[in-house]
Amino acid sequence: MTIRIATFNVENLYSRFDFTGKVARERRIVGAYAIEDPQEYDLVRKSFEAVASDDMRQLTALAIADTQADIVCLQEVDSEDALNLFYEAYLRPVLRQRFGAATKGLDREQRDHVSPAWFYDWRRVVPGNDSRGIDVGVLSRFPVTVVSNANLTYEFVRELEPDWPALEALSASRDGRLFRRDCLEIEVATGGEPLTLFNCHFKSMQPLARGGDGRLDTMLLRRAEARGVRRIIERRFGVEGARRANWAICGDLNDFVAIEGVAAPGGALGPLLDDGFAVDPMTRLPPEERWTHYFAADDLYVQLDYLLLSPALAAASPAAPQVVRAGQPFRVPRLEGAPRYPRTGWARPKASDHCPVAMPLELSARYGAPPA
Repeated sequence: MTIRIATFNVENLYSRFDFTGKVARERRIVGAYAIEDPQEYDLVRKSFEAVASDDMRQLTALAIADTQADIVCLQEVDSEDALNLFYEAYLRPVLRQRFGAATKGLDREQRDHVSPAWFYDWRRVVPGNDSRGIDVGVLSRFPVTVVSNANLTYEFVRELEPDWPALEALSASRDGRLFRRDCLEIEVATGGEPLTLFNCHFKSMQPLARGGDGRLDTMLLRRAEARGVRRIIERRFGVEGARRANWAICGDLNDFVAIEGVAAPGGALGPLLDDGFAVDPMTRLPPEERWTHYFAADDLYVQLDYLLLSPALAAASPAAPQVVRAGQPFRVPRLEGAPRYPRTGWARPKASDHCPVAMPLELSARYGAPPA
């Protein structure tokens, strides 16, 4: 049985106006205009961002549609209402047009029969721990049930984490929340072999002090999250059963293990990768094709977005992932001359600051069941 999955950080998919924004409120600048009156500023900025959001979300919808995935794990979604609004206003119209073109020669009964393979009738977002309210969620063509792990604390990894003093220096108390957002368990009712996805969005690489190294500053927090994800999976399937079960870790893990194929020391993803616990199929692509995020300040192309597969699932699924880049802005030098979606701008609008990653999975019964 083949199922196609994807992961995509959709960058601040809100249904509410964000008054905190990146614009300095004391300057009250919208576009190229300075607005002195605070109330007028908020009104104009609302209108400005609504228009900008409309352009961006059209591009986001095109990027999701181009993954052709049966299940899409999403990060940075405001709420389930926001996801449903986005789906009905932006994504479903794109899918409906493509469905109409692909089934033009079929009668009504035939179209009804194949339509579930085109639309996402199951959509879930669960509130997590992020202070801005950006959560993880899922779009699915199969029925799904979800379980949140947002309430887990650092106590969950107490015997796995060797550097408690360093973590405590980062305000990570043992009774504090382990995941900055969540590790959302998604059980997919495929109608055949079992599949479990773990949708994650790890701690960002923002420096903890001005001039700091954001990746190194926050590495221990992400490493603890990685250890937590591994323990959740081993608790679910057993230590040995985890090698044989059908599961994947999906999401924005906010760290990289290599740059252009050269190992990058100091990363946080070792608990998931070092001993073959999970397999990164992106290594099946040439090194220069593995990036999913571009840091303009350092002209750096890195992989932050992952579909990490269980060893059995990786062995059964030999395809290389697809990285969708047509929604990236024109400011990305490496994509000079590459096709873009209509209305994509130099910096904005864009589909997201991340690229979606998608691939087909071959689900096998001999791997799917955990040990008795």
